[in-house]
Amino acid sequence: MITVGGRHELAPHLVSSMHEFRHEIFVGRLGWSLPLLDGVERDQYDNEQAVYFVDRDAGGNITACARLLPTTTSYMLPDLFTELLGGRRPPRDPAVWELSRFAASVRKSREGRILSLSQPTLDLLEAVCEFARQHAAKRLLLVTSIASERLLLRAGFDVHRLAAPMEMPEGLCVALYIEVPADAPAVKRADSTPSRAPLPGSCLSHPASG
Repeated sequence: MITVGGRHELAPHLVSSMHEFRHEIFVGRLGWSLPLLDGVERDQYDNEQAVYFVDRDAGGNITACARLLPTTTSYMLPDLFTELLGGRRPPRDPAVWELSRFAASVRKSREGRILSLSQPTLDLLEAVCEFARQHAAKRLLLVTSIASERLLLRAGFDVHRLAAPMEMPEGLCVALYIEVPADAPAVKRADSTPSRAPLPGSCLSHPASG
């Protein structure tokens, strides 16, 4: 079940659980040094403008989450990843929203090789695209790894770069546009059990104050 809303629209316990989940993934598993508040991961972009997407299994456990921010307000790419703009001015457009803090699952081979996005991940992306359509958004903006770019293309998303990739502490990264389809995208469906982990590189962040 995917729940969508701002922090004052979602149930308080769900918001708390989402931040705990993010802390588990980004700090506990990936070892990132990120802002903490009351022992969980939060940053200055968790504000009144943020829209959250939280996926839960039948037992109510969070399995994936994401955050959208309008580019008409402060957002991560121009604040923290200016170099990925390639000298271009950052988008400031009500038809463009930034996708960040995206922790979801991928399909892996028995040897641990990532094969494709899992079905829960595709479902979460479709929920994000549906919200975007309802709010007249035409594009999503995402800072991610080259590996994630390939997975998105393989899944059938219309993805293109704002500028050339750059080597960063997290690896070779790129800022992408994801074109929001006019209707539900015909993405490829996954057919095996996902491994619970962040979509590689899609949740990149630098430490932020606030």
